[in-house]
Amino acid sequence: MNLPTWSLLPIVLALLLLGYGLGRWAASRRGRRPLPGDWPLMGRPVLNTEERRALRMLREALPQHIVLAKLPLVRLCQPRDAQRAAYWYELLGSLHISFAVCSANGRVLAVVDLDSESNSSRRALAIKRAVLDACRIRFLHCTPQTLPGPAELQLLLPAQGSVARAVPMSPQAAHLQSARSTLSDTVKARRASRSALWSDSGLPPDSFFAPDSRLDGPVSEFPPGSAPDAEAARA
Repeated sequence: MNLPTWSLLPIVLALLLLGYGLGRWAASRRGRRPLPGDWPLMGRPVLNTEERRALRMLREALPQHIVLAKLPLVRLCQPRDAQRAAYWYELLGSLHISFAVCSANGRVLAVVDLDSESNSSRRALAIKRAVLDACRIRFLHCTPQTLPGPAELQLLLPAQGSVARAVPMSPQAAHLQSARSTLSDTVKARRASRSALWSDSGLPPDSFFAPDSRLDGPVSEFPPGSAPDAEAARA
């Protein structure tokens, strides 16, 4: 019994789709390189001689701070607009900084970047300055030979306020603390509303540009009642 030509059309289309899918699968398998059977690699130090010397000087000059070495620049920032994450990652993803000086809670206070043959591009330096300035992180760019002494390195960090004594809270201080709490809650709410946009950014969930829960808590390095807190409360 001869079937009409139109009745064979769905079968032909299904076979064509199946062939197309198998072709794509085979092409993807061919494009993926197999893992090597032998790994002829060896470890090497993360820091060279000059970088180890600079790290030792930073730790001796700033014993109450955490000094981290060789961090990607994207580890220090994140875009305000999640939909632009891919653009910023492409621009910043290949850059790194030599040392980051952090507070005990992990907040980056200053960056010390050593000038070297692989890290001396004017464009790269301009990008780092702009990024760190936008993030309000102090920046020092120098050669290993011109790294400042302990006194100058300590001046690089934001001024630390004195530790507040356990005294009864005044009405003005109580009002200020309430304003700071309201400001913190507002920031948390806005950050939560932005987090839904990250599924459309094209970057993996564990990207350095993903919203960071570590920023949800207070990050001020100044005691209650200091000038920076008062400015934040007025804002």
